[in-house]
Amino acid sequence: MNLLEKTCWNFAYPWGSIINPDTANEICMSEMRVAFQPDGSIRFGCRNAPCTGWKTGLDGYPVEAKTNWSVGALVAKEDYRTHFGTYSFRFRLPDFRGSWPAIWMVDLHPDPPRGDGMGMPPEIDIFEHFRKDGFLTRFHMSLSFHQGPTYANNTILTKKFWKLVPLDLKDIDLVFSWTPAEMNWVVNGKKMMTVKADTPKYPLKPMNLIINSGLGLDWKPKTGKFEDFILYKADYQK
Repeated sequence: MNLLEKTCWNFAYPWGSIINPDTANEICMSEMRVAFQPDGSIRFGCRNAPCTGWKTGLDGYPVEAKTNWSVGALVAKEDYRTHFGTYSFRFRLPDFRGSWPAIWMVDLHPDPPRGDGMGMPPEIDIFEHFRKDGFLTRFHMSLSFHQGPTYANNTILTKKFWKLVPLDLKDIDLVFSWTPAEMNWVVNGKKMMTVKADTPKYPLKPMNLIINSGLGLDWKPKTGKFEDFILYKADYQK
């Protein structure tokens, strides 16, 4: 299954396009920052400029919300929630301070009676790249299994993939496999991490894949150096 098809995706969460609503660091997920290319690749951008999005109001209906920042993001539609199988990605990371691209999974399925409502957590970070400074964080990306919300100091299993040259100078090949027995992360042919099914919160139900560029606003992004997160390949085989 080619996950680069536009029909697989929404451009917002079910509750809105605003990330971290009602904070001083609101960012809008924007379809305008996602560019499907003729060669089949996808470019995810960032922008420091006024953007209009939406969030769910107190009455349960969408309300307009504005931010000064926007990022490109794709959220798997309910019909394209994925489960056990092998996921293969090839991508190139952006090279600017403040960037936070990621490929990850959570369950956004609604609660009963409309759905089975597994909900969050867990969160599976197939990868994240925290470009917090101008040097060291260029050299690694994180692969993580979150058993609970990170802000509550829940247990997290994580590994870092390091290169001797900055990751953004070369394409990355990442294979993530998920079975009833275990999950495995393989980066550029090197097996990096295994999570067994007896790990608390190990998911046994389908989840929504999310692919996004991103910004860590507390990391003082270098807006004049914004580059796209480029996804060349995204395949899923059951």
